[in-house]
Amino acid sequence: MSELLDEFLASLEKFGELPDLSVEELSYLERCIELMIDLLDQLPTRRFFRPLLVDKHIVVRCRGSKVAQLPQARLVNQLLGILRYYENFEIDDTTGKPLSRREVTDLHYERLQLLQRVCFQEFPDNPSLKQIMLVNVAKLDTREALVQHFEPLPFDVLKVLCAKVCYLDVSRDTTLAAMEQKVRDAIAAQELQEAEKEAAAEPKKKKRKKKVKTEEEERLCKLLVEILVNRLERPVMQQDDVMKMPLYPTEELIWDPNLVPEEHYSGDYTLALPKLNLQFLTIHDYLLRNFNLFRLESTHEIRDDLQDQIPRMKASIDQDGTTHFSGSGRMMVPLGGLEVMNVKRPKVGEEVPSEVRAEVRWSLTGVLPQIREEWDTLREHDVIFLIRIQAPTEPYDGRVAELTVAEFPEKFGVISVRGAEITELLDDEGNVISDPNPAERKTPVGDGRVARVILDPAQYHQDLEAMASGKTEIYSTLNLVMRRKPKENNFKAILHTIRSLMNNEDTVVPDWLHDLFLGYGDPGAAQYWKLPTALSEIDFRDTFLDEDHILESFPDAEDIDVPEDLKRPFKLKFEKGTAIQSAKRPPERRWAIWVIASAYTLPNMGPYPECKPRENSIRFTPVQVEAIRSGVNPGLTMVVGPPGTGKTDTAVQVVNLLFHNFPDQKIVLVAHSNQALNDLFEKIVALDIPERYLLRLGRGIEELDAKQDFSKWGRVNHMLKRRIELLAKVERLADSLGLSGQDVAYTCENAQHFFLHHVRYRWEEFHKKLAIAGKNGANIHKVLTQTGPAAKKRRLDEEPQAKEDADSRRVEDENSEEVKKMSEQILSGRKTVISFLFPFTKFFADAPQPLFPSESHEADLEVAEGCFRYFENMFREIEECRAFELLRNGHDRGDYLITTHARIIAMTCTHAALTRSTLVNLSFKYDNLLMEESAQILEVETFIPMLLQNAENGVSRLKRVMLIGDHHQLPPVVKNRAFQKYGHLDQSLYARFVRLKTPTVDLNLQGRARPSIAELYSWRYRDLGNLPNVLTDDRYRYTNPGLTYVYQFVNVEDFEGRGESQPTPYFYQNLGEAEYCVALFMYMRLCGIPAEKISILSTYNGQKALLRDVVRTRCSWNPLFGEPAKITTVDKFQGQQNDFIIVSLVRTQHVGHLRDVRRLIVTMSRARFGLYVFGRFSLFENCFELTPVFSRFAKLPRELSLELQEQPGSTRLLDADPQSTVVQDLHQMWTLLQVKMKAQFQDLSSQAFA
Repeated sequence: MSELLDEFLASLEKFGELPDLSVEELSYLERCIELMIDLLDQLPTRRFFRPLLVDKHIVVRCRGSKVAQLPQARLVNQLLGILRYYENFEIDDTTGKPLSRREVTDLHYERLQLLQRVCFQEFPDNPSLKQIMLVNVAKLDTREALVQHFEPLPFDVLKVLCAKVCYLDVSRDTTLAAMEQKVRDAIAAQELQEAEKEAAAEPKKKKRKKKVKTEEEERLCKLLVEILVNRLERPVMQQDDVMKMPLYPTEELIWDPNLVPEEHYSGDYTLALPKLNLQFLTIHDYLLRNFNLFRLESTHEIRDDLQDQIPRMKASIDQDGTTHFSGSGRMMVPLGGLEVMNVKRPKVGEEVPSEVRAEVRWSLTGVLPQIREEWDTLREHDVIFLIRIQAPTEPYDGRVAELTVAEFPEKFGVISVRGAEITELLDDEGNVISDPNPAERKTPVGDGRVARVILDPAQYHQDLEAMASGKTEIYSTLNLVMRRKPKENNFKAILHTIRSLMNNEDTVVPDWLHDLFLGYGDPGAAQYWKLPTALSEIDFRDTFLDEDHILESFPDAEDIDVPEDLKRPFKLKFEKGTAIQSAKRPPERRWAIWVIASAYTLPNMGPYPECKPRENSIRFTPVQVEAIRSGVNPGLTMVVGPPGTGKTDTAVQVVNLLFHNFPDQKIVLVAHSNQALNDLFEKIVALDIPERYLLRLGRGIEELDAKQDFSKWGRVNHMLKRRIELLAKVERLADSLGLSGQDVAYTCENAQHFFLHHVRYRWEEFHKKLAIAGKNGANIHKVLTQTGPAAKKRRLDEEPQAKEDADSRRVEDENSEEVKKMSEQILSGRKTVISFLFPFTKFFADAPQPLFPSESHEADLEVAEGCFRYFENMFREIEECRAFELLRNGHDRGDYLITTHARIIAMTCTHAALTRSTLVNLSFKYDNLLMEESAQILEVETFIPMLLQNAENGVSRLKRVMLIGDHHQLPPVVKNRAFQKYGHLDQSLYARFVRLKTPTVDLNLQGRARPSIAELYSWRYRDLGNLPNVLTDDRYRYTNPGLTYVYQFVNVEDFEGRGESQPTPYFYQNLGEAEYCVALFMYMRLCGIPAEKISILSTYNGQKALLRDVVRTRCSWNPLFGEPAKITTVDKFQGQQNDFIIVSLVRTQHVGHLRDVRRLIVTMSRARFGLYVFGRFSLFENCFELTPVFSRFAKLPRELSLELQEQPGSTRLLDADPQSTVVQDLHQMWTLLQVKMKAQFQDLSSQAFA
């Protein structure tokens, strides 16, 4: 490595002497610097490489070289900036411990004190260095001060200082030694030349001239000065620079091709971008890399939106130079004005204002109602962009796609771009129309809108400084406002969250996850079997259906002890067995386990049917049971879930067990999409988890067709409604006891007092009387005489009676007819003593009767106990409702719901980043994190949900992290290929853990698709098989109506002489395939397949748009056909499925991005019963990556095969002999379709007339 660095430095010097630098030579330098960065940003290589890099002072020597001064070396300088950052990164290279600000300062002071000691010992008489000896550090450690002290020093002095302070021996460095020799030679030549001149001159004219440094000496001295300055100047914390950085991109960043490259990056050249590798130096390093990449990716998306909307506004300039807009855009309207309302003073120690508030006005006059409604849905924290357009004299008439990045702002007159965050949106009358609570949101009045916004204080400060230096004021000249789609407009909140995490000392991950998270240590260190907190006994409740299910679920167990006639719920105890000799298992798991099963009885919770707990009905596979066991144990659980293997069912059962086994712990559910959260909640509600403890945060609930509203406002309304229902029950209970119901059911507090003084009192009295009466009711007369009419009358008498009179009266009561009759009923067994004495029989009159079965005393007592548990649960729920009664506004009720009441809180990964600061400020606490679709979530968006709470005494409260995903499917969406391929921004935390060899639980049985369809993607997974349902259910045994094969690849040749086309660059379409796909959809509809069971997918956005146009033209208007459930891209459809999938592959010249096997797996795994792919078979079969799939397609005909004689609802077994009709091309398909349509219409007509 030392030789490589010497060769690099020699090349650097050599290239500097050349008249012109070639692309290859420049690329060599860039790749070498890239290699150095990669060696520095990982601890194992950094420990050995950094001393070498520091010893040779690579960064300073590169920056001081002639090459670095060339215009084409801009990328080299940007890479050197990254290299310098990692060279000075705040970390102990030996231990890997991050250095605090104080420790960095102490090291800096030590270096300066060393300089002062060297100056005092080596140069005590040097006047220039005497100042260094005596001056304080604050006046010495700036770059200007150091240069001022070192610049006048001669070469020999600088050489000694470098040797003593920077440990640089110039004579031992090959390149510097050569430079020194040149200096010595130049000095000798200069002295010889001066001596000759002096000798030839007359004695009178001899003058002693001041020694002038030669060019070589000047250059070498300058280099040594830079080495000293670089070593001694005050360190700049990268964290400070990030805190001063504006979060909104401006026009300079948006259209800078060097910082935000073109979308289609080929990978042929180096970029000055950070990389997300397997390992990171510290949490701060991890956050900073993600911050920079995410910021640039967001800027690229914003640039795409601006370049799409600005041309639509059709800016033009009139005679007086004013810009007008004659066009319109869906996301952009002209700006009516901007007024800065309030600029708050900077905080102590800062320069920028603490807050800048402004009001932005625009008008929606002439805007279509649908678009107007979209503008009025702007909410608090939404980001808008304010643009200044100065229309060019000659408008641009060409295609926008043909412009380079730097040409666009010039052609369309883009002068300024600024961002702002909305706090409130007002209508013409000043009404706030952006209230987060839908119930309190007002209907807008008028066309004018006023948005109260917060501007970026850092950017505002920079703009004021620019204006002070003579530049034009910006904010009054802005003339356009642009909004973005809410799903794509969360960048500011995420960047702010990442930045706040970098600046927060409480940014800690659990100790058991820390090393793995940074990429070091044992990959399995976070697994439950390696942690001391592993549970030896687990209450699995309803996880197992029966004894056999337990025996099936632990195939590797050495012994399973299950007593006979055991019924769920089950508890299992795990003990360590004998050693297993298996190289495939990690050392910690080379032990067999003993499983000991036991059961218990759940208490009776009430007499009503809804009181019976809902139980799991799924027979989990052994691998799913292992995933559940791991998920319940503390630690990290990684579940690999191929399509259809029950990932959601497994996750829901883990949530169910955590909810019941750890009642004092909260669970946070995170997913990539709202649809995944919807699936989770549908299954959670079906289990024995009260819905009042469920909560969903975010706006996605509005887009879902859900029966129950689990949003914050929906849950608040549910609790208020539930309060009314419960108090009505209390009133009915009081009435049944002969009390005034309205008095006790007025508030939750009154109800609590009623429970304590009347309900519980009667329950205790009931037990006392039951003890007196005895199990068989032998002494029932004693209870009846104490509670009968005679006893009540005696208690009202004011005068005490004599004892003998009382005894005689008691005998009379015992001999009364009423007492005798009741005693006879009890003793004869027709009624139990409990049914006589139970005080709440009247309240439970609406329960299934008889309330007491009178089978036995114990059975009746359990029913009575269940009734009282019903009361306890009811009044416990009333107590929970009391807070919503006391808190008087929706905001406070919502906060209480989040922090205290809800126990299962779900949100998308994006919403977690948006609301982290709010949750932390509310002191939100949680113990368990479960993430669905983990392989589709960006690294940092997986990390943030782990930090939604402050650490307690520097320790994370998080006990369990369960990541569920499938790294064989598509990764997170990153639009810019430079950030995707070079920066690895599309790497998920889940995929990184898998690459680090973290142990995973691989689900291995699928129950969604037909086995034959599953073969198209099962080869990509480890031992993926089929569940019994896909082998035995009738719907899997019968073929698809009207179609010969359950899956088929249909070859489509050029249609009307054309295959793929590009109306605009990278907007691929194929008309022949689109028509064929729609024709098959119409045919399937005629065969009786419902439209909602069919989806059409494509691999390109251009084809998606074309498919929608063809459907709109051909069939959407006809109720006989309608529209498919979805027409979208494969990427967007990931995580969803349908019974029948039609796919268009579009490309006919190049394979395109289907070459990515992960996209192919998603495409093949979306269908349950039928998959029909249209494309150019000869193109795709020759692609090596696609061979496992297309070799299976090749076994079937490449022409569409139909069963025209089959009628809707017909059943044909898979192995039955087909009577197929082969469709040769699209024209024949339309002919056959027209014949079938005509026959169908005739049948409908005959039925109508009949």
